[in-house]
Amino acid sequence: MPHWIRCLCLAILLVPAPAALRAQVFQVNGGTSSLYQADGGTISARGPSFDASAGAGVLDGKFVGGVNFTKMIGRSTYIAGSDYIHFILPTDIFDSSHYLVAMGAGTRTTLAGTKVFAFAGATSSDFSSPLFEGARAETPAGILFLNRKLGSDIEASSSFVFSQQTTAIQAFQWQPLDKVQFAAAGGVGANQPYGAASFQLSRSWIDAKAAYIEAGSRFHRVALDEPLMSEPDRENLLVTVRPAHFFSISGGRQNFLTPAGNGQQNVRSGLDQVSGAGQLAGSGFSASFYHSTFLGQFNNATDYTLDRNIFSRIHASTSYLESRPSDAAKTRTFLTTFTESLTPRLDVSQMISRSQGQTTLSFGGAILSNLLTLSANYQTYYVPQLNSAPFEQALIVDVQLHLFRGITLHGATFVAPDGSLRYTTDAQTTMVRQGGEAMPAGFETLARDDIGRDIVHGSVVDKEGRPVAGAALMIDRLLVYTDDHGLFFVRENKPHVHTLKVITNEFLNGETYNIVSAPATVRSSTDNDAPGIVIVVERTYRGE
Repeated sequence: MPHWIRCLCLAILLVPAPAALRAQVFQVNGGTSSLYQADGGTISARGPSFDASAGAGVLDGKFVGGVNFTKMIGRSTYIAGSDYIHFILPTDIFDSSHYLVAMGAGTRTTLAGTKVFAFAGATSSDFSSPLFEGARAETPAGILFLNRKLGSDIEASSSFVFSQQTTAIQAFQWQPLDKVQFAAAGGVGANQPYGAASFQLSRSWIDAKAAYIEAGSRFHRVALDEPLMSEPDRENLLVTVRPAHFFSISGGRQNFLTPAGNGQQNVRSGLDQVSGAGQLAGSGFSASFYHSTFLGQFNNATDYTLDRNIFSRIHASTSYLESRPSDAAKTRTFLTTFTESLTPRLDVSQMISRSQGQTTLSFGGAILSNLLTLSANYQTYYVPQLNSAPFEQALIVDVQLHLFRGITLHGATFVAPDGSLRYTTDAQTTMVRQGGEAMPAGFETLARDDIGRDIVHGSVVDKEGRPVAGAALMIDRLLVYTDDHGLFFVRENKPHVHTLKVITNEFLNGETYNIVSAPATVRSSTDNDAPGIVIVVERTYRGE
């Protein structure tokens, strides 16, 4: 596409920019990413009762863009432009991040005790990235979601998408006891049959989740030209038992329908896993066993790890990894890592790796200062798609440079689902208005009344209760990361209800996570001491 056409399209998409000048807070960010094959940027604005954003860029060689405007009037929210629409069923207990992208106009409100979301326009494949949000109208569609409580412990929902291919799924959820839930869903998705049933239980000594899903081989919640999201399939089970405070064991089975390129065709894949972890005499230990299947091939793999603090500043970890693929020779790898804290703001690490008769020595570390935050460490992942060699070692780098006037430069590397190493770089700044003047992000505390007294706050932890730093959360259309203590907060002028999505493939630590529990919505509160939400995740591939 000629450069002048791209500039013209970008100018059209940024028409809402004047609203940003009247807003209390606006943000500009942009950059480039090989992980998403994207280059572009976004300008967004937030006011007392509205959110607005416009973004554009090149994604996988295609120029795309999108505009969104959300306005609250009374108890109703009105939406125009391109929008992320959460499409979550109560049986989605293993992954609550399902959504669709649509272009058009809609509203979210409550009528006679029934929550209603209605949207008219066109569906779109997901052309978004962390840098900007883009959409492309594909198929005219009408969307209607209904949700109603039938009693104190029973909830019913209906999800409809009317298009060239119809989706109509009815669901029920029953919670007879605290942290005990049964759910069922059934209907059609993209003209394919669908049925699911689930159960989950949480107690101090055990967590259990089980679901069975029966769906047509070409099932999708919404028919798209380029579907990207996997769907759970057949039996899915995950049980974690904690017989003692120092030891836990878990086992599970997961099956997926994964889109295979363009069109509606899916490929079935699966992962069985058993693991145990604990603490003994000051040492941590874990063992994991994997059996993965993909495209007719399988792999049996094991991971044994032992770690311990040596003196007060040195942490040592050693791992033995073994892979036994169906289509290649067995491989063994020994890894040993030493991490030394020279100061509270400076760590250095060394990793020794021996595999296939070769020894490799690698170095990394972390620096924390007001100007620069940098971490660089080698980590190991289990990637089922790499059947012949699923243990992938990668240098995970994350760097933030804090410049003048609240400008932040950021860059990071990630491991993609296929095991390849990708990067993302971006720059952003946030401006706050007070009394008609704009101020850089470093002075937000002086404008607390203008930013707002209501906050959304909470924490992200793993199943053992340990904080997860750098967890990525999408609150409506705002991307938020947790701090070193796993905490996050967002401040606003009036209390709102926001949709929440955990972006599991964008965590800054480079790990890949599954969602154990996370609410679909969050609400801000004027009570700063009110308990925050707790999001629980678990790491899919163990990295050391």
